[in-house]
Amino acid sequence: MRAAEKLDIVGKDWLTVDEAAHYCGVSRSQFDSNIADYGIEPRNFMGKKLYEKAALYSAIYGSKQWSRSQSSGAMAPRTSTGGKAASEAVSPLVASAHARLSAYEQRKKRN
Repeated sequence: MRAAEKLDIVGKDWLTVDEAAHYCGVSRSQFDSNIADYGIEPRNFMGKKLYEKAALYSAIYGSKQWSRSQSSGAMAPRTSTGGKAASEAVSPLVASAHARLSAYEQRKKRN
């Protein structure tokens, strides 16, 4: 894939390796090297290696929060008391993805 190529993943539930790496915001080599550490297994469908977008979202959402260090090596002071407040607005796309993921996880628990 060319570096400048635009990937259109809107509305897709299953992503190719290049699309999955793009969705996760990492390079293809970084994705290939580390995806197994997150317990995400690809599917082989018609000769294509596909990753479920909801599983990638869940892995990103469940990862540690980024922390910044000051130049002295000490932790930067926190400006909030933790995660997002329940009343804080989120984009409709994120809310929709989270709702679909929650429904998927509930179905998975029942089976």
